[in-house]
Amino acid sequence: MARFSQMMLRGMLDPSRSQRYSQVGQSIGQAPGIMRLNEEAEKRKQEMANIYSTAMSPTSTAEQMSAAAQQLLAQGKVEEAMELAKQARERMQQQTAATQLQALQETIVDSANKLGMEDLAERALNTTDEETLRAIQKDLRAFERKEVIRLRGIPGRKALARNMGIEWNDETMSNMSDEAFNKLLEGSEAELKAFVTADGKEMMLEVDSRGRVMDPDSGRFVRASEIGLRRAPNRQQVETIANYTSELLAEAGVKHFQELHESTSQTIATLNNIEEVLPLTDEMITGATAQPELFVRRIRSELSEALGIDASDPALQNTEAYIALAAPRVAEIIKNFGAGTGLSDADREFANKAAAGDIEMTATSLQRILKILKKAGENKVDLYNRTVKEMKVAPGSYGFVLPSRTKRTPPTTQDVDTVDTPPSGFVRD
Repeated sequence: MARFSQMMLRGMLDPSRSQRYSQVGQSIGQAPGIMRLNEEAEKRKQEMANIYSTAMSPTSTAEQMSAAAQQLLAQGKVEEAMELAKQARERMQQQTAATQLQALQETIVDSANKLGMEDLAERALNTTDEETLRAIQKDLRAFERKEVIRLRGIPGRKALARNMGIEWNDETMSNMSDEAFNKLLEGSEAELKAFVTADGKEMMLEVDSRGRVMDPDSGRFVRASEIGLRRAPNRQQVETIANYTSELLAEAGVKHFQELHESTSQTIATLNNIEEVLPLTDEMITGATAQPELFVRRIRSELSEALGIDASDPALQNTEAYIALAAPRVAEIIKNFGAGTGLSDADREFANKAAAGDIEMTATSLQRILKILKKAGENKVDLYNRTVKEMKVAPGSYGFVLPSRTKRTPPTTQDVDTVDTPPSGFVRD
């Protein structure tokens, strides 16, 4: 027979203690179930940690994020599941765009290498910017098109027209110049319009006069529906601004070129003026006493002429010619000041010195200023020539004709003494 201690017997007979012993017994009996519940809770906790780890990892694919969103939904985390599903869709769009960009890059590199344009291929290989790649692709297409037009003649033109969706007209298109036909293919009358792609991306594309849109991948004008495009809603204002801006830029460019042409024409006149006066500085009246000396020489020349004596004075004649020819240069500088009749004496004096019109300066100073003005003028002409070249405008087109540069031989005002060959045995003093 089992033996129990007196303390235990008393405890069993005590109702309060008896209840406590009963609870202990129940707890001991429930221990396996509690342990099982704890294990399940720990397991769910680990699963949630794994789900959140996938959701937050920047390296997770869209598929992994979508699966994690479904797991969250199964756990009753509806809001978190919806947010993660949204992020999964965005990640899918990013992955698709990256794949398309890589395919575009590979296509461009391959085309550039085939055309022998290794530098362009290297540029495309070292960029991941879609806009830059599109620009390179456009350059490649333009080069390919020009080569086909140049090398393949009428059959090449027909193929290009067909590829661009243009109906061939033998009478007009066969007789076009290469440049004119290329302009036709480029769709020079195209306007910018807003479209939305199938994946919701909005972009501005060229639309030609027949309502066809430029496919950014093939470079052809096609119907928008053929490449899954639809017009962007409420973008008419943006299109208007874009096209109006292009018109304003073109207008501003023409105005700038016109101003450049006019100023360059005046510059050439100034350069011709300098060519004429520069040799005069070798023999003329200059320096601090130039004005008094000029006065005296004029009086002497007039008296000599009145008395029938030789009145020639090369220095006087050169100086008077120099002063007269300085006037156009001074006037041009005053014009650049933006001043008119209200020009002050100080401004007029400054303009006279800046134009090398002040004979009280030394001959060396006058020559230096004239050479500086000549260099500045030649730089201006070079800028004009570069602008014409970049605009691909034939010299003299549209009435923009520059005056010709002249290389004048200055008039000789100094007589050369001629001496007969002395007889044999003659000795000079």
